[in-house]
Amino acid sequence: MKLSRPTVISYLRQAKAREIVSVRLSGEHFRTHDLADRLSEHFSLDGAYVIPVEGLSDESRLHEVCEAAAHVLLDFLQPGDQLGVSWGETLSQIADKVPYWSIERLTIRQLIGAMSNPLLRTAERCSTEIAHRLGALCVNLNVPAVCSNAALAGLLRAEPIIAEQLQQLTQCNKAIFSVSPCTPDGHVTQFNIVTEKEVEHYAAQGAVGIIAGRFIDSLGQPVLGEVDDRLMGIDLATLHQMSGLLVASGLDKLPALLAALKGGFANQLVIDSLLAEAILSRVDARS
Repeated sequence: MKLSRPTVISYLRQAKAREIVSVRLSGEHFRTHDLADRLSEHFSLDGAYVIPVEGLSDESRLHEVCEAAAHVLLDFLQPGDQLGVSWGETLSQIADKVPYWSIERLTIRQLIGAMSNPLLRTAERCSTEIAHRLGALCVNLNVPAVCSNAALAGLLRAEPIIAEQLQQLTQCNKAIFSVSPCTPDGHVTQFNIVTEKEVEHYAAQGAVGIIAGRFIDSLGQPVLGEVDDRLMGIDLATLHQMSGLLVASGLDKLPALLAALKGGFANQLVIDSLLAEAILSRVDARS
């Protein structure tokens, strides 16, 4: 055809943008790393994927990890699965990078209720985009992520339609999520799920991390408080029953990630190499 390499690259980019072609990388491409083997062995994981990020900025590290996770997700899923999707910056980037690759009889379920923030990606947007790219049925959770008081949350949970939606979350056999540090400037405060004062209260009770809006201590056990009575979404006991794909980047997530791994929430893990080294250094120091 006598086309130059730049022209071919340009055509491929246009074809991807128009959803004419899709490029998929096998998850095994990201698995050949000694750190991955050590993480899998120590935390009894089905698989760990460590993404080299040396010399990159924090933003670029997250980009690389999310790019890898989007491809690992395709290997993680099987026809007929029901996948629960959490939310946050990590999940929103993954959603935008998932290849267009149809998986038969796949159902995507939103793990936490609706939220409103014009500057940040919401839970419903993450689940909808992933479902669109995988040709899946998307079931959004049509309730607010958090109610103003526990009484209102109780009334909503008792509504037959909402009760059915919440009960259907137990049908998810797999989940994809990230973790957040228990700090006042995290995404749970940015989305007005909790206030800074409430985060400080949970931290005082021993919380070190957050998964799907729920707080965990250093051993991965739930730390309960007043917000839990108002939160509309998956509880940690139900999430723990699912096969979990945990994705994280950034050393600020170290305590939260280590807690989630100790708590057994992850079956597969996608993280950057600096975070992997930090985890194993801490584990080795305690051995």
